[in-house]
Amino acid sequence: MLRVLLVGIIGAFLAWGGYWFFGSRAVEREATAWIAATPEASVESLRVRGFPNRFDLTLTQPVYDTPDLAWSAPFAQVFALSYKPNHVLVVFPHDQSLRVLGADWMLNSSDMRASLVARASSEIGLDRANLVIEALRARGVSGDSLRADKVRLASRALDDDPHAHEIGAEVLGLRPPPGFLAQVDPNGALPPVIERVHLDGVVRFGRPLYRAAGSDARIEALDLRGLTIDWGAVSLNAEGALQVDGAGQVAGDVSVTLANWRLLLDGLRAAGLWDPGMDPLILGLLGGLAREDGDETTLTLPLTAQGGTLYLGPFALGRLPVL
Repeated sequence: MLRVLLVGIIGAFLAWGGYWFFGSRAVEREATAWIAATPEASVESLRVRGFPNRFDLTLTQPVYDTPDLAWSAPFAQVFALSYKPNHVLVVFPHDQSLRVLGADWMLNSSDMRASLVARASSEIGLDRANLVIEALRARGVSGDSLRADKVRLASRALDDDPHAHEIGAEVLGLRPPPGFLAQVDPNGALPPVIERVHLDGVVRFGRPLYRAAGSDARIEALDLRGLTIDWGAVSLNAEGALQVDGAGQVAGDVSVTLANWRLLLDGLRAAGLWDPGMDPLILGLLGGLAREDGDETTLTLPLTAQGGTLYLGPFALGRLPVL
């Protein structure tokens, strides 16, 4: 009886070891194939460890580089339980480099990790994902730094539309760069910390987010259910629907409601949104919109995006980033 038990234990161990060995090789092959098929991505080396219960993939010197977005780090680690390989945890190093729309940033955090769950069907790909960053600091080439106590991002595929993801984002304790504060709030009427930024919406992509999808998974539409910013006495709420054309230009309508909007007037003028000679016209227009709301401290702005430019009525407020 003991001999049978020992043979069974050894057999199970060998079978599991064989499963882990072939599974680890499959993980390594899939990662290598994805990098080879994605010209934007490269690594210095990769290896899989974690026997017997995990597949631990370590990427050395990973780089992702496109004209609008580039990221690099000394390493990145991807962990998955060997009996649940469709659920992975990604751990990032404390220091990373990021370039967004031509602006370079050095990122530092006390902890940054992401979780991704893929659906069983490869035709659907990503089911849900989240990213949590603790004590983030982003430093630009000019020396200005942006800080946040906590950043949370989440995404979940909609059951009735594999092209669409419900998204949520929250930033707590945001400290903008001093240069931004000096421009937007030159009189120091607002605190240096934005207490909370919260985003809720649905993003529709041109194709499902396959696990192998790269830069071709472009955004086609954004349903902005709510954008909230709480900054001292000023609060902002926005909602609307936006479409993105093949060139990445945004079009659509957004309604923005500002509480205590007059605290931002000097900063908006200093930012060059209008010429000082237009003060009577702008103040008359905004004051009239506020009176329509029945509360002169609250202002609702009907904004329109067209051809990648944001408008308030006939006035162009600025260019929007290409998506």
